[in-house]
Order: sequence, then C-alpha cells, then structure tokens
Amino acid sequence: MPQGGTMVKKIMSVIIATLLGFILIGNVYGLVQRMTGQTVFPMFLGFGKAIVVSGSMDPAIKVNDIVLVHKVPQARYQKGDIVTYRSDDYPVTHRIQSVTGDIVITKGDANDAADQPIKTSDIYGKVVLVIPKLGYLLRWLQEPLGLMVLATGLIAIWESDKWLTLPRGKKDKK
Repeated sequence: MPQGGTMVKKIMSVIIATLLGFILIGNVYGLVQRMTGQTVFPMFLGFGKAIVVSGSMDPAIKVNDIVLVHKVPQARYQKGDIVTYRSDDYPVTHRIQSVTGDIVITKGDANDAADQPIKTSDIYGKVVLVIPKLGYLLRWLQEPLGLMVLATGLIAIWESDKWLTLPRGKKDKK
C-alpha cells in the first residue's frame, strides 16, 4: 500500500478513536452523575445530551432524536429558542414562548397548551444540535454491555494502527 494510504488510515483511526473516546468519557461521566444522584441531566464541558422520548416537539424534533444542549448565560434565552429544562420527573425539551425577567413560558410545538412557568435557572441549556434517530444507539451505549462494547471498539481501533503496520516476515533468499 502506498505511504499516503497508510497516513490516511492513521489519521482516520485517530479521529474515530478520539470521537469514541469522548463518547465513552461522556457516557461514563453521565452514568456516574445519575447513579450517585448528583443530577438527572449531566453536563460535560458545558454540553449535555438528551434522547427525546415524546412527540411533543414534532415535527422539529422527533422521538429518539438526540438533542445536544449547551449551557448559555440566563440572560440570553429568548422567544423561539428550544431549551431543555428541569421538570419534576425528567428533563423536558420545548420551545420558549415568552421570557419575562427570570420567568419563562415554554410549549411543545405539537402541544395545544403552554407548560407551567419555569425560571431561567431551571433551564439546563439551549438546543444547539438535533441528531435524528441516534437515540436508539445511544440508549444501548449507555447500558453496561454497550459501554463495554464501546470501550472494546475504542481499544481495537487504537490498536489496529499497530496491527496494520506490523513488519512482515522476510522471504528466504535461496
């Protein structure tokens, strides 16, 4: 194989390993945070993720989409922003209808009625990215077996660089 092809494989393996590493670290961090009761919505480096479990934001956000949430200063929330906030039982992702001081009214796009008022301090963050249907995979990766497969995959990708560049046996010259 030409030298350029080997370099591309090395770069790709580093990129994939780095992404899988961040996913693994984020999942382990989130798992520890939830299991120790520190939070129901872990934020890692100012970002959190949620798997959408209802159709209240349809068609903008569908069931099993992933929302990536970024913590922003409370004064920056405005009408039209989609945010994830703390409710009694679980995080909710809805669109802001109005902001008056530190009181925010939200509503799911598919819902007829607005939600109960919340405070800006109840907002985990603003939705900055929606990844369709990735929730199916992410739910599995948050399970112990999924975490083990992810860690094994990360090690395999990391080690594959060594496997690809092992010196080959020299042919006997007779």
